[in-house]
Amino acid sequence: MKILLISLLIVPSILLAKDISSHDSGIWSLTATDKMKRWVVIHNLKEGSKSGVYHIEVIGRSNGHAIWQIQRIVTHMAITEQALSKSVVKPLKNGAVYPESFNNAYAKWKEINSGKARNICTTTVIECM
Repeated sequence: MKILLISLLIVPSILLAKDISSHDSGIWSLTATDKMKRWVVIHNLKEGSKSGVYHIEVIGRSNGHAIWQIQRIVTHMAITEQALSKSVVKPLKNGAVYPESFNNAYAKWKEINSGKARNICTTTVIECM
């Protein structure tokens, strides 16, 4: 009975886990709000799949706005693969943005952390925003 209960708890989480590195564009949707669609852009897809830490940008667009009217919700977030996998809903084909805002925020993160891997989100994108 205990084995069955444990299996019922573990198997769904394994089946629901998303293979982040399998989507070449590195753009994934997040849960939308009533007023906004949100997604992440992974800026280090290859390196992140090896290290287990991804560097992402969170983008949003208010409902009814043109596709170019985006908001940069979070310009840089370091996040574990497990936390990112728990956060994303589905892969997207479109949604890439110019990387300048991310690059500046990423450089600042590296400077603050002296090149060490600190301040990394381990829960979900939404919880770490």
